[in-house]
Amino acid sequence: MSEWLVSAWKRLRSGLALAGASASREGVEAEDEDRARRERGRIAVCDVQERAQVVLFGSLSSMTFPPEGAAAVLRATLHDGTGTIELLWHGRRSIPGLHVGARVEVEGVAGRQGGLLTIVNPLYRLVAPEHE
Repeated sequence: MSEWLVSAWKRLRSGLALAGASASREGVEAEDEDRARRERGRIAVCDVQERAQVVLFGSLSSMTFPPEGAAAVLRATLHDGTGTIELLWHGRRSIPGLHVGARVEVEGVAGRQGGLLTIVNPLYRLVAPEHE
C-alpha cells in the first residue's frame, strides 16, 4: 500500500474515532480494554463457556450496592472490550477498592443467572491503572 494511502486511512480512522459520537468513543474504549486483556493473556468474555473456570481482566462498568434492609449482595459488571459479565459477591455490601472504572482481574466459575453470564463470589485482584 502506498504511504499516502496508509496515512489517509489512519487520518480517516482517527477522525471517525474522535468524532465525539458516543458509539465511536465506546468503540475506542472497547478496543483499549480488549488490548489490555490480550496483553495480560486472559480469555475474552465473549469466549466464556458456562461452567468453565475462567480468569478474566477488564474494567468495572457498573456497580449496584444493596440498600439497607435488603440481602447483602454486591453486584458489578465487568467489561473487557468483547462483552460483559456480572460479578456477584453474596454477603458483601461493598469491597474496598472496587468502584466503577476500577481495573480488575477476576477468577471463578462462569454460569448464568437470569439469562446473564455471571460469576458468583469471584476471587479478585485490583490492577493499577496504566500511565501513559
